[in-house]
Amino acid sequence: MKKPALFLDRDGTLIEEKGYLHWPEEVEFLPGVFQALKKIRDRYLFFIVTHQPGLSSGQLKPDEVEKINNFIKDRLAQEGIIIEKIYVCPHLREENCECIKPKPYFLLQAAKEFSLDLLNSYVIGDHPVDVELARNAGASGIYVLTGHGTKHLHELAHYFPVAANLEEAVDLILKENEALIKASKIIRQGGVVAFPTETVYGLGADAFNPLAVARVFEIKARPYFDPLIVHIASRQDLEKLAEGISEKARKLAEKFWPGPLTLVLPKKKEVPEIVTSGLPSVAIRMPRHNLTLRLIHKAETPIVGPSANPFGYLSPTTAQHVKEQLGSKVDFILDGGPCEVGVESTILSFLEDVPRLLRPGGVALEEIENLIGPVNLSPSSKLKPEAPGMLPRHYAPRTPTCLDWSEKDFWRWKNQGKRIGLLSFRGEMASLPFDQIEILSPKGDLRQAAASLFASLYRLDKSSLDLILVEKMPEIGLGRAIMDRLRRASWRRKNKNNQNSFPNLP
Repeated sequence: MKKPALFLDRDGTLIEEKGYLHWPEEVEFLPGVFQALKKIRDRYLFFIVTHQPGLSSGQLKPDEVEKINNFIKDRLAQEGIIIEKIYVCPHLREENCECIKPKPYFLLQAAKEFSLDLLNSYVIGDHPVDVELARNAGASGIYVLTGHGTKHLHELAHYFPVAANLEEAVDLILKENEALIKASKIIRQGGVVAFPTETVYGLGADAFNPLAVARVFEIKARPYFDPLIVHIASRQDLEKLAEGISEKARKLAEKFWPGPLTLVLPKKKEVPEIVTSGLPSVAIRMPRHNLTLRLIHKAETPIVGPSANPFGYLSPTTAQHVKEQLGSKVDFILDGGPCEVGVESTILSFLEDVPRLLRPGGVALEEIENLIGPVNLSPSSKLKPEAPGMLPRHYAPRTPTCLDWSEKDFWRWKNQGKRIGLLSFRGEMASLPFDQIEILSPKGDLRQAAASLFASLYRLDKSSLDLILVEKMPEIGLGRAIMDRLRRASWRRKNKNNQNSFPNLP
């Protein structure tokens, strides 16, 4: 049986950061380290990963680093804390060495040598590289503010839990594991759990339990003719849900899973009709969020996962959004921090000879076509939705939202005393006297804009505005997915010929 591990950065996480250490006498353990590791020594194998660029620059000798590492290992052993192995990266950061790029060599090597369960493993460190190693290896990372942690905090490229020190990081691990046990038990017993993904928060239930799935529809007030996406934790789970899986579909799963891509495939008869709204196909994806993958593993079943919001409302990208929109209707909310991508998954159907794009999303069409060739972009002629998110009005704020407007319109509505907000891509129209402004990406980064989309709309929707005006953006890459969501959120004018008309209210 594979075992989970804890990978610990050395300087700044276990011991005081003092620069290059030459003698064991210079080592000073940080407060609380021994107590913290004793809490979880029976649950994890311990490893140390340390960056020692002084070896490359000649400011440290190999025997000096070895003496320091052996001293630390022996001192921890005196406290009953066994370090299985210490991995040393001797390179300068700018060398882009194989220890870190393109794959987290040490973590993968340890997994092979010690038969580790990386999905349930953690990396704790005070530098962004430490926690990015975890992400790239399929493990979880926790960033600590000891050592150089505070100095480099702003450099984090993705969301990671942040702890004041190692002791707080260990407490976060224990708390997270307790939450996972509780959430998986609820799923197995037919309950409903809100869970994080890299796109938005989902509303999860056992995909093979029709009564549990029915409750998801009830909580969301979702039409029963609108099918659900089923989430899995490994590519092998495809076989539990689908049949007749094409080679192109398998290629995409291999390349983009885990990630924001949903495949619509012929379903197996075991999949309940309520999941697929009576369709002969099922929508499947493998999310890129460790907490959710672990939840699915622990629940021992694929789980349905529409966005965790009332039907037609803005998709939630934080646990707080879920709490505000659904409250006590959900049995449990598994908090995994803010979502990384921010728009839902791309949906691709494999029910015809040529794959059809049903919904643009977190994986760009260009990336898909580069791998499998041309994709059919024409709208489906079927009356019944083939996948989630295909209804003409969706993802909508309660405040009327307008995509088709001009500066002349703005001033007319402003002179009528309307409170007006702006959702802007880069801030081009932000000089106008809007009552509230949200800029998705001042530098014009579509990925940043996608990640900010729903949270920005959510803030505008809560600002007591009469109208939200939206700036259009380039429909390339993720821009196509963002514009798709904005069109579905927008209200049309009562009469296009009436220049004084105000957008329809919901």
